[in-house]
Amino acid sequence: MRARGSWRTEAQTANRLLRSHFFEVMEALRLGLQGPDNGSAATGPGGAQRADGGAKAALLAFVRERGPEAGISRRMLTDLLGRPERRFETEKLKRFFAAKRVLITGAAGSIGSALAERLAEIGCAQLSLLDHFDHSLLDLFERIRRAAPAQPVSDILCDIRDPGRLQAVMRTAKPDVVLHAAALKHVHLGERHPIECVLTNLVGMGNTLAAAASAGAAHFILVSSDKAAAPVCIMGGTKRLAELHVAGFAAESAMSMRLKSVRFGNVLGSQGSVLPRFAAQIEAGGPLEVTHPEMERYFMTPAEAVGFILSVAAFEDERAGSAYMMEMGGPVSILAIGKEMIRRSGKRVEIATTGLRPGERVKESLFDDCEIVERCGMDGVFRMSAKSASMLVSSADVAQLEAMARGFDNAVVRQRLFAYVNERLGRGERAVG
Repeated sequence: MRARGSWRTEAQTANRLLRSHFFEVMEALRLGLQGPDNGSAATGPGGAQRADGGAKAALLAFVRERGPEAGISRRMLTDLLGRPERRFETEKLKRFFAAKRVLITGAAGSIGSALAERLAEIGCAQLSLLDHFDHSLLDLFERIRRAAPAQPVSDILCDIRDPGRLQAVMRTAKPDVVLHAAALKHVHLGERHPIECVLTNLVGMGNTLAAAASAGAAHFILVSSDKAAAPVCIMGGTKRLAELHVAGFAAESAMSMRLKSVRFGNVLGSQGSVLPRFAAQIEAGGPLEVTHPEMERYFMTPAEAVGFILSVAAFEDERAGSAYMMEMGGPVSILAIGKEMIRRSGKRVEIATTGLRPGERVKESLFDDCEIVERCGMDGVFRMSAKSASMLVSSADVAQLEAMARGFDNAVVRQRLFAYVNERLGRGERAVG
């Protein structure tokens, strides 16, 4: 039997969507991504064919490239949230970043590229784009050069898991601000490859933090996830330890670098997100796959995600090492989204309940009882900090976890990682992992 609260969330989501123009976007997505000839891949500005055409193309990219001709506005996307889209002060960001050199890791990813494009728009002294995926990095670099020819920009092909190389490029780039967006973020992939998740999300982050400090950076921002709260998956566990390492580094370092983490939910249109995945399944004739009928998630728009990260970077807070979370309103029913997308498509598509996958949970937590949650000086933003200094993760702790990841197989690493997370958070028998 389904809980009464889950029915209420589904009904609220469905009613909100029926009142909105949101699914005009999905209809345009269904028609527009077919292209002019027999389902060919969609084309972007200038007629260049999108490498990732079809309905699997990111919804955000579609709205950006084809939205005007389809009559699509950003408001149609935000109707899904059930709340007004959060706006951040552009002038304040311009003043903060104008004279600063900014380096973004994971620059070619969904969040990294959105950060890069926004910074190129508002302007900064130097924009350094760091990623190890050459094709996407080159594409982003060329895109920014065309869109903002006056913006100094450089591309850095580098793996954050190579500390020596990372130290060298940081010394050359001399960033004032480091925005660390590089991560393995897909829950299901992390469950199958915990070693890689530890080496990237924790060790790679630690390498980046140390290199930023060595290069004299004044600000370091870790992009985290709501899955770091009461973590039940490898990705969430590594992200929580990364947050605690940011706090631990702040505690153990005598440097004046401002260290912060940002934690948020699902970003509309990001790589692997539910909307383009559902669109692809409907276009293929189904079934539309939902892992659990009561599944709920918190959402934010790409503009909110970027504005939030940049605003936290500019926020003056004497509590070094804290994590920040933006208010995102209520959760959204995934099943209701799927049902309305099917209705609007005009197709007969079955809904298949596939069951929860490893590391997945029905409802997300934004905070947990192992941290202090309080308001801060930013409107609509919470600040989180560890309840005890014993929870913090030191550089020596990260080195031990790296040795563990390199010395054992995936099964052992998964078991030991969660034992470490549970011990560090003092969760004991209450933990899941």
